[in-house]
Amino acid sequence: MNQTADVVVIGAGVHGASTAFHLAKAGAGRVVVVDKSGVASGPTAKSGAMMRPIFTEAPYIQLVMEATEMMERWDEVVGGDAGFVERGFLRFTPNFSEADLGGNLDLMKQLGVQFEILDVDALRARVPDAEFRGDEQGLWLPRAGYADPVLTTRTLMRAAERLGVKVHEGVQVTGLRASGARIEAVETGQGVIHTRTVVNCAGPWSARLAAGIGVHLPIETHSGGTALFQRPEALPVGSPIFSDGINQVYFREVGDHILRAAHFGWTNHPVDPDDYDETITAAKLQTLRGDLKKRFRSMQRGIFAGGFAAIYDMTPDAHPIIGNIGGVGGFWCNCGWSGNGFASAAAVGGHLAARMAGRSSAVDLKMFGWPRPPETRTRPDGNWIRR
Repeated sequence: MNQTADVVVIGAGVHGASTAFHLAKAGAGRVVVVDKSGVASGPTAKSGAMMRPIFTEAPYIQLVMEATEMMERWDEVVGGDAGFVERGFLRFTPNFSEADLGGNLDLMKQLGVQFEILDVDALRARVPDAEFRGDEQGLWLPRAGYADPVLTTRTLMRAAERLGVKVHEGVQVTGLRASGARIEAVETGQGVIHTRTVVNCAGPWSARLAAGIGVHLPIETHSGGTALFQRPEALPVGSPIFSDGINQVYFREVGDHILRAAHFGWTNHPVDPDDYDETITAAKLQTLRGDLKKRFRSMQRGIFAGGFAAIYDMTPDAHPIIGNIGGVGGFWCNCGWSGNGFASAAAVGGHLAARMAGRSSAVDLKMFGWPRPPETRTRPDGNWIRR
């Protein structure tokens, strides 16, 4: 497979597909995507794929709003169907502090996020199956929803291919070749691709890839469980995403008959991304079911319909690593998303492509560089950062 490329994107998950699509749109030349398995074959396929702009930092909000606009016009902008369902997002919260909400309402309002604050009576009227304490409140985001992560990725990659991108599935990268602090080639099990620019979108494998050229990325791979339940009759078809900030659990529909549920947070459970148990543990299922029962009456008899474990490429502060990293010319990263990347993915590739071309970007990605700029804060929402 010896060949030459202007840019090689490593990884065909949603971020790799978005990056390739936007690079091709920007006229980046010959773009090649390489994945050891196939398009959307890794962690992307298990994503909750939720689109909701609740954050404390402007770049996240801007990226999610842009990606949501793309989802709303997917066939026109990308082509095909991303399986986007825009039924809204309802967060239950004890208060609207950044730590409990995971978002800054003033900043969200300033950036144009549509939301409504609900008191406990409004919550009880809207979700009659749920039990609420008198001091609980709600945040309603009407312009939010979820997509099909596999359809999203495949349609992005097909659009990239229509623009001339070459996709090599089942081709494993064995190493990167650099000389004089500059990328020279990508080595694979099927030959060498000569290039001076690489984008590392390898998710849980990103740190291994970078280490081969002496670049340390502080990314760990951890596993977490998701459960599926038959939808109780008390929860009507067409319900929004329910996000319970008190019990730290969310669920959303998968079609008309199944709910998928998971905790907000992650536990310290390091795994090998090439060899881990992909099933949900009995202990995790019991804890998850217990937290759902605390809120929803109908889940007292919720019927288990399966489950799985997903893996996350976690950074110490739960922010992604984006940019030209490690002082190696031509080595770009779009990884370390810490279980938080799908909502931004469709948009972030465009801003990264602009930076790679030396152009300015409407969204400032500086806070995602590595090492971090001193002003970058650890994500403040304790609901997610739970080691």
